[in-house]
Amino acid sequence: MIASWDMFVITTVGRSIIGLSAAFMLGFIGFLFWSVSFPPLSGLDVQTFTVVNTMAIVVTFATGAAWFKIRAEWRTRFIAVGLIATGAFVGGWFGYDYGFDKGIEELKALYFGSIPGGEIRIPTQDGVRWSLFVGVVSANAMGFAYHVWRVLRYNDAEDF
Repeated sequence: MIASWDMFVITTVGRSIIGLSAAFMLGFIGFLFWSVSFPPLSGLDVQTFTVVNTMAIVVTFATGAAWFKIRAEWRTRFIAVGLIATGAFVGGWFGYDYGFDKGIEELKALYFGSIPGGEIRIPTQDGVRWSLFVGVVSANAMGFAYHVWRVLRYNDAEDF
């Protein structure tokens, strides 16, 4: 019994580390892909939408691969991927909103409280950075929470 709980702790910590690192790497690659290849004349709204959603998709893939359970039923896998995707997309957009506001405040402080020409309409790098960070953390938190809930709910430390 003790060895199985030790294995649970080792697997949970290992999946958390692998999920966070893989999601950060793939999310950053997704950001680089869109920042280099997306045409700049297509509009900032479309560009922001595609960058944040592409990062959320690859974060979902990386986190889902880290928390994938081979012996689990298909329903369990489906619920886990759904929760992870929800965490990646919702966290990514909340992170973008927070980082965008933070970037705008920094620009306002740089211009002594008034921005020449009125309102800023460009996406800031802070928004994209926070989108990636919050998306990765929330997706992995959802995978971790579902994993721990299943182990505690079914009282089976072998449910890795």
